[in-house]
Amino acid sequence: MKPIVFQNYGGLHQLRIESAEDLAFIHQLHPARWAATTVQLESLQCDPAFLEYLNPDASGTIRAEHLRVAVTWIFRMMANGDRMAAFSDVLHLADLDTSHEEGQRLKEAAIHILGQLKAKKLDEISLEQVRIFRNTYGMTSPNGDGVLPPQHVSDPAAAQLAKDVLEQVGGTKDVSGEDGINEGHLSQFLDGARKYLAWKALAEDDGRAGILPWGDDTAAAVQLTSDFDAKIEEFFWQCDLVKLDARTAERFCLSEQELQNLDGSDLRAMERQLAQAPLQTPNAEGVLNFQDPINPYFQDQMDELRNRVLARAQSDSHESLTRIGWQQVKAIFKPYCAWQAEKPSDGVGELSETTLKEYLDGPAQKKLRQLLLEDLAVKAEVKQVTALEKLTLYQRWLMELANNFVSFSALYDPSRRALFELGDLIIDGRELAFTMKVRNRAEHKKIAQTSKMFLVYAEIRMAQEQGRTFEIAAALTSGGQGAIEIGKRGIFYDLQGKEWDARVVDMLKNPISLAEAIKSPFVKAKKLLSEKVEAFVGTRVGDLEKATTEITTKMEKGDPLQQPAEVPSAAAAPPSGSGMRDVMLVGGIAFAAVGSSLVYLLNTLSQISPLKAGVTLVSLVLVVALFSALSGWSKLRRRDMSALLEACGWAVNFRMYMTRRLGYLFSHTPNLPEGARKERRDLVTLFVRETGYGAFRWTRTRVGLVSLLATLLTIALLGTLWGNQIKALVQTWMGG
Repeated sequence: MKPIVFQNYGGLHQLRIESAEDLAFIHQLHPARWAATTVQLESLQCDPAFLEYLNPDASGTIRAEHLRVAVTWIFRMMANGDRMAAFSDVLHLADLDTSHEEGQRLKEAAIHILGQLKAKKLDEISLEQVRIFRNTYGMTSPNGDGVLPPQHVSDPAAAQLAKDVLEQVGGTKDVSGEDGINEGHLSQFLDGARKYLAWKALAEDDGRAGILPWGDDTAAAVQLTSDFDAKIEEFFWQCDLVKLDARTAERFCLSEQELQNLDGSDLRAMERQLAQAPLQTPNAEGVLNFQDPINPYFQDQMDELRNRVLARAQSDSHESLTRIGWQQVKAIFKPYCAWQAEKPSDGVGELSETTLKEYLDGPAQKKLRQLLLEDLAVKAEVKQVTALEKLTLYQRWLMELANNFVSFSALYDPSRRALFELGDLIIDGRELAFTMKVRNRAEHKKIAQTSKMFLVYAEIRMAQEQGRTFEIAAALTSGGQGAIEIGKRGIFYDLQGKEWDARVVDMLKNPISLAEAIKSPFVKAKKLLSEKVEAFVGTRVGDLEKATTEITTKMEKGDPLQQPAEVPSAAAAPPSGSGMRDVMLVGGIAFAAVGSSLVYLLNTLSQISPLKAGVTLVSLVLVVALFSALSGWSKLRRRDMSALLEACGWAVNFRMYMTRRLGYLFSHTPNLPEGARKERRDLVTLFVRETGYGAFRWTRTRVGLVSLLATLLTIALLGTLWGNQIKALVQTWMGG
């Protein structure tokens, strides 16, 4: 027996799954030893049909038991599983286990498919061939789903019956994607037809006189009666109120205020008023007199009701109508209304009685039933086609899934890609290889922050296809942050090599490397100092600009910069050369300020020993660097990749710590192509020399920089050696 090996991946020992024998061992391996126990389907980049077969309960999650069931099934169906290690979707028929009936049927189905496709090689079948046959098979009937689209029926009468069933009762989708009917739909339609015809028969022969008292005119009379029943009943109730209290009659008329507010030019308002008014002025007798004025809004309809219904229902007295008379009219049609209430609601009444009788007694329904039975008869064959697709998919993907579930070996192997990786993010001159899809960034960050890793959240967009966007999280595991900031753009290559636009939308900042951690406090200090200096300089420059503007304005007007003790008369002209004195005065003030600053600087430097200052500065830098290194090292050693998977809904057993060497696998600057070389000479310098542009300016800039550096060094040296003497000299000179 081949020994079971647990390989070391960055300090984490995981089961090596390189053969069918290794895969079979997962039944003996306790789930606590698996890399993960649940996996989210949406995280895996593989054939969707494979994931559907693995997840029959459609929960969206693959659990350990799902994988175990799949492994058990494939080893039952295959006598030889060596091709699983080749990740092949071509199934050799000789590898099938035909020692049981299920395996024999599977092989027979494969031979049948190869024969139908007229394949040249009859000893193997591919996933593509299975799907071609299934798709072609599903476009025609019979296809085993028990659903029959009308267009698949060649007999005209049977096809028309199928169309009527689909329209009146409804249907379902066929494998081909077209709407069709099944045995249940046909039976429902025919039962409805029988009920409808039986209901119609009640109004025939003996029952006709009771249900249809006026023959074919009954339906129209009932409709008129029903339309005016509510309005007529309303009138009789209004008459009852007048009979009880004559004052209520005024309530049904317009008041003086309503008459004043009624706009005779507003047609809609007048129409609404008439529609709400009584049929006639209510009276205590409770009689609707057709000789008196009728509400004009209802005049035409009432005339029709009177002539077509009332005149026939009460021929002896149709000049007026009482409540009792109206009840007698409605009583004539009660049998008809009760009959209508019993009308079947199966929806077949839109078809004629003749058509329904033909469907019940003719050969069309028998033809449809025969076709439906023939369709169901091949269900077992279609089931074998589905099983063949499942088997080829399992042979192709099952071992690869195990290396992304039981073991995460695919994640650490640069020659392979894990199923939960999306592709490569190219940004800031680097390749970020560990990327995962993020559905909810806020929820993802809550868990991902425990990983202690530097994450870049990027929006991925296909420029040619509007609306196709998604977000990814990419781990930055080596080097430094560089120029990666929110808004930074790059490109993304998915696993199929397709190129997408990428833009950074968020970041989760953590130490990336030890060097980055050591530099971090100094970078922050530099940034803080720069901000303070810029703020200080900005303030001083503003004050200087303001003062200069005021002085210049006074000089242009000829006003003195300082008020004299005695104000001269208006006729006295300003002394000549006052502008020059003002300028000298301003220059003296400025020079005095610079001199005072220089004296303070020299005084401070003279009191500090150069050796002590140097030792203090170096010690401070070393202490800060040491603590930064310790803090960064502590965080770096706790970087955990498993938290990124858990943020996507996985259940991971191991802590997948990110080591320094492992970090180079996921974030790096790609090497130059083999055989390439770098030239040291800067061609830009050569081009500038050839054109002559900027040569003088560059020389002048270098001279200025060197002069400035020499001046600063001289001041520092003099301040250290002869600080007291220089200080006294400057004070004497300034005092004099």
